Amino acid sequence: MYNNSRNKKGYVLVLALVIMVIGALMIGALLSYLDTSLTLANRGEETAVTYYAADAGVEEALWNMLHNGSYSLPGDGEVNLPLELTINGKTVEAIVANPLVMDEDIYKITSTATGNDGGSTTLESYVLAISLNLSGFGDYAITSNGSINLQPGTIINGDVIYAGEIDGEENITGNVTQDEDGIAWWPPAQDYIDHYLAEVDESAPYPDLIIDAKYTSTIGPLYRQGDLNIYSSETDVTLTLNGTIYVTGDLDIGKVNKNFNLDLNGQTIFVEGTLDIGGKTAIQGSGSIIAIGDVFFSPDISSGEGNYLFTMSVEGTTTLNPGSTYYGSIAGNAEINLQPGITITWINPADVGYELAEGISGYQTMSYNIY
Repeated sequence: MYNNSRNKKGYVLVLALVIMVIGALMIGALLSYLDTSLTLANRGEETAVTYYAADAGVEEALWNMLHNGSYSLPGDGEVNLPLELTINGKTVEAIVANPLVMDEDIYKITSTATGNDGGSTTLESYVLAISLNLSGFGDYAITSNGSINLQPGTIINGDVIYAGEIDGEENITGNVTQDEDGIAWWPPAQDYIDHYLAEVDESAPYPDLIIDAKYTSTIGPLYRQGDLNIYSSETDVTLTLNGTIYVTGDLDIGKVNKNFNLDLNGQTIFVEGTLDIGGKTAIQGSGSIIAIGDVFFSPDISSGEGNYLFTMSVEGTTTLNPGSTYYGSIAGNAEINLQPGITITWINPADVGYELAEGISGYQTMSYNIY
């Protein structure tokens, strides 16, 4: 019994020693694994922070390209000096280049962020400039990518360019040019949408279907998702635009209720649907009135020779029947109809200090590579 008890104790001691050795080996391996994991995690965190810093460099370059008036875009085949930044403790260099790509406004942005350990991440992005240029329309009294119909008694003082047919050419005092292939510089609808959406806040759409000028003296910038009706329940009030008015549906202005004044104040009304301005409206000031769909323009016009009006249907028909002389330019894609007795007198927008939309309004990312 005694020897058997001693043997059992010996076995227990040996087993305990074996367990202790195995445990020591496992703890060492575990500690080594944890150290490796922490090192990898730190490296991963450093890589992530460096990546986000490089991405911020791309965004900084885009901001300068869009909003910094002193930042000049590189010409064809040119490379700008790098924008040097410090972001999250990382040194960042963002370079904008203009590779030689035919017929496209494509820019290459290369942003490199360098961490404290010397490691770096480079993001290379190609972006397509979204631009709109309406300056060509300002050279003509009428621009039509379709046909023109001038009723008897209509007077057009200025040059006219069209693609389809013209009825009433004898009423035009300026040069008349036909381009049967279509107006080459006529921008597509999406260019207008991209440009004017950049001038309003889509995240805060105007909630109501109507705007009564009796209670609202100024509007804009304004984004309306759906239709909108602007009128006045009181006579002779003035509604002044202080920014772009963007409507995704149809827009009616001054078709019902009382007469009121609409001061464009150098701003733009842009409508994705149909735009109808009725006889209860008196237009003041310079400005642009543009719709993707049809335009029906029949207000009184208080604007004189010191103001420039631009009215346009991008894809539809423009029909004008204003109550007084129209100074400026009109355009229509399908057809332009002018009612009897209308006088349109072209003036140079630059002479009255008005500029038609021209320039880059945004960028579309085409590719994004990480090195």
